[in-house]
Amino acid sequence: MDNTLKETEWITINKVLLEMYDIHNAELFTNRVLRIFRMLIPYSKGYFIVLDRTGTIQREYSSFLEMDEKTYLKYVNIYYDKDYLKYVFDISNHTVTYRDTDIMEESIRKKTEFYREFLKPNNIPYGAGILLRRKGEDIGIVNFFRNSMLGDFSNKDMFILDVLKEHLAHMLYALLAQEKKGESSRNSSLDKAVIRYGLSDREREVISCIMEGMSNAEISDRMSISISTVKKHVYHIFTKMKVNTRTQLRAAMDKAELL
Repeated sequence: MDNTLKETEWITINKVLLEMYDIHNAELFTNRVLRIFRMLIPYSKGYFIVLDRTGTIQREYSSFLEMDEKTYLKYVNIYYDKDYLKYVFDISNHTVTYRDTDIMEESIRKKTEFYREFLKPNNIPYGAGILLRRKGEDIGIVNFFRNSMLGDFSNKDMFILDVLKEHLAHMLYALLAQEKKGESSRNSSLDKAVIRYGLSDREREVISCIMEGMSNAEISDRMSISISTVKKHVYHIFTKMKVNTRTQLRAAMDKAELL
């Protein structure tokens, strides 16, 4: 494998690592990784999905770049289970890089349902990425796609992914552990607030999003409801908790945690 990198490329890799290690939120981390990797490896579309212990995609932490909602939903709901990168899962028990054209012979790959019905119609015939694992469990997948004009991923591209793979696995695992600890604390506070203020399940969800710092538009997207519905929930929450602003809401939540 060609591992000849220019000094400027090594400097860029170091900058990328420093920026990634400075991120302390899992959702922001996956989004930023997709964007800053373009400094090193050009690609057309990409995703960074996070997996739970059952192998289910955790949508709240996962990110997609240059993929519209229709495309990424089609991938997640239909083609994720048909993607031949699944073969990588079966042959590796540690963090590993992969290139689609290395997974199977090209003439066979082009006959697969995944290639014919997803990759080819979206003009992203080439793929490469990293399967992230920690302590024997799959924790995430970083996958990049290229169109016909960009062509397949080079050996240098794969070397760069190989240099960064263990850093990514380490950072994601640490962030998820941090999120889990924080979620446990937030859930305790939310449960107490639900009882104290008589909140509904939907109102509980909205408060959870607000505590994460989400805007109404982001809550609308997360909960798959209209912005007007979000505003109605927020109004009812404010009324029940006798607050007028999100800052006052957070203060009330802190008070609920102390009870």
